Parts: sequence; structure tokens; C-alpha cells
Amino acid sequence: MMRSTSLLVCTSLALAAPAVRAASGDSVRAAIAQAVAERFRAASSAQVVVEELRVDATEIPDAVVAVPDPGARTGRPAQFTLRAGSRYIGIAVARVTVSMPHVRTTVPVDRDATVTAEAVHEQDGAVPGVRFEPLPRLDEVIGTHARRPLTAGEVLSYAVVIVPDAVRAGDEVKVVARVGALEAWGVGRAIASGRVGDVVRITRGSARGLQPARVLSPGVVQVLLAQPQEIR
Repeated sequence: MMRSTSLLVCTSLALAAPAVRAASGDSVRAAIAQAVAERFRAASSAQVVVEELRVDATEIPDAVVAVPDPGARTGRPAQFTLRAGSRYIGIAVARVTVSMPHVRTTVPVDRDATVTAEAVHEQDGAVPGVRFEPLPRLDEVIGTHARRPLTAGEVLSYAVVIVPDAVRAGDEVKVVARVGALEAWGVGRAIASGRVGDVVRITRGSARGLQPARVLSPGVVQVLLAQPQEIR
């Protein structure tokens, strides 16, 4: 069952800067939890717990934004850059635990071997030691190949299985545009490749310029009305 995102606050705070109040620490925790959930693209299905928080900043506004360092992983200390708008205000270090639906192996899988339906299953729980990145769905991993030997019970990520792009650069794609209850379909052409959930640029008929669109399924994208922060 999918669960709503929970931004949980740990009771023991270890703040590096005495000037930072506990309430400000709660703001940083909420910002970190939101940032991590967004990185997993699981804002409606992830439970994020922020623990062992240390903050080095002299001020923490209510609208603080946390940006994780590249390579940050769950279950181990990770550093976050703290910003207020475009202004740098400090750093935070926290251990982040994430629980969400994910795919694990049920048996060992050899390198380059095909991942069969019998070798994997989906479960909802903690995902230890994975980067703050989206995780593949069950239907995405079945039939793929392992990049390296996989042990039984291992969490599958795009780093360990070769998942083909759902949309490739140059492909003609079905395009849906949604505004409220209204929905319109058309065709376009992808300018970049992407997996399900990625945002890519497309061209569309007589529309001028490039448009951002999210990949919904193989060959299908949805036009975004607002410019996203990260476009491939």
C-alpha cells in the first residue's frame, strides 16, 4: 500500500552552531526530508526520517532549501548545502533513512545475466545504502541485465541493472497535455533520452522552441506547464 510522505522529526538535536534554535533545526529537517523525497521522485510514497542532524549556520529562515551533495546515500551521514533562495546560508549533515516501495532480488544473479520475474520481488520498506535517486519499478527490471553480480536481498537501482530508456533521442513520442480535467493528445519528437519519470525536451508540431515533458511510459510523455529545475 502506498503511504503519504512523512517528514519525521528526531527528538535529539546536536546542533553545531549554538545560535541555531531548535525550531530552526526543525525547519532544516523538513527541508532535508522534502529534498530527499523529491530526489527519489516519491513524494507520495516515501517515508523520510532525518536523524543525527548537525547544522553549521548562523541563521535559518523558514523557507530554507536543502541541496544534497552528489553521491549522498541513505543510512549514512550526508552533507546538504542550505540556501535561502539563491543565497548560501550554511551546511547541514544528517543521516537519512528512507522507506518506500522498491525491488529486491530473491536469489543471487550473475553479472550480465537476465533478471527474471522469479529472481525479484517488490516490497515496501527501508532502502539502505542507495543514492538519493529514483529507483526502478518491478516491471522495469524484469528482463534487464545485471551490471555486476547481485546478492540475494539486494535493493535494485539503476546503477546495478541496465534499464533501457523509455524514450530515446530522435524518437517520435505520443504527447499528452493536461489542464485540470481537460486532456489533449498529439505527437512530438524527443530531443533527449530518458527513463520513466525523467524530464526531457521535445519538439511538437508548430509549437515554437523546445518544451519540457515528463516520460510517463515507453514512447509517451506529458508536457509540463512550468519549467522544471532539472531537464535532461
